[in-house]
Amino acid sequence: MELKQHRTFSPRQVGQALGVSESSIKRWCDKGKMSFRKTAGGHRRLALYGILDFIRKNDFDLVLPEILGLPSTVGSGPRLIDQARRLFTDAIENGNEDQCLSIILDMRLAGYDIAEISDSLIAPSFYELGDRWRHEELEIYQERRGVEVMRSVLLRLKDTLIPAAPTTPLAIGATFEDDPYSLAGLLAELVLLEMGWQARFLGSELPSDTIAQAVQDINPRMLWLSVSTLTDTEDFICKYRRLYDICLSQRCAVVLGGRAISESIRQQIQYASFGDNLKHLRAFAKSQYLVE
Repeated sequence: MELKQHRTFSPRQVGQALGVSESSIKRWCDKGKMSFRKTAGGHRRLALYGILDFIRKNDFDLVLPEILGLPSTVGSGPRLIDQARRLFTDAIENGNEDQCLSIILDMRLAGYDIAEISDSLIAPSFYELGDRWRHEELEIYQERRGVEVMRSVLLRLKDTLIPAAPTTPLAIGATFEDDPYSLAGLLAELVLLEMGWQARFLGSELPSDTIAQAVQDINPRMLWLSVSTLTDTEDFICKYRRLYDICLSQRCAVVLGGRAISESIRQQIQYASFGDNLKHLRAFAKSQYLVE
């Protein structure tokens, strides 16, 4: 399945990026080793997600990643998350978008999935930056810039994921009103997309009534809610219960997560699954609606 927003490349460009001949790329395409489509004129075109999937499975190196529109440093960084964390934190602090993307892509080429990268690389880096900001070791503009850089990186990362087939399960996500934190929701979207789901993060600070309407209009199999902050706990519980009842009537599983959901709140509400991290979301999605 090829989506219009995914840029494609010729066998010659892919060969240059991998440091092999154009004929080798064509041969691998014809043998089914590389995914491609043909234009109306019969020319092979390869999408970025298929190229990266081939590199990951066959342990190839990217010689000239910039030909594929990627940062020139992709493929030259560390391949272990623990080694990459300091570099990633520094890149976020300095607002270096290309370096952030390069580190994440190196982790994916090394075999880490997005849930692992999120929980073990991205989240710890932002926790550290947040802690430094609270201790006045970091300017607020640096923390806010890091969030915007990360949002842009995640949008670019989406182009490296294989598009879901229209027959796969559909999931939507959001944050409640007064909760402006969108990164967890965007990361959850990518985790599900990587698993083969059709997934869409609707946005942050959405009123519960409009989330309920989205469930009724879109009819997803899953709704994920990230709750990073609460201004009125009782109001949240009341609105959440109404939303949950609508999801139940629509046979839509609700997955809840976020640091603002305390054990006391959890005891007062229902949900299909609660996750402290994105590995929990991945496990629930796999166990309930496994996509082959």
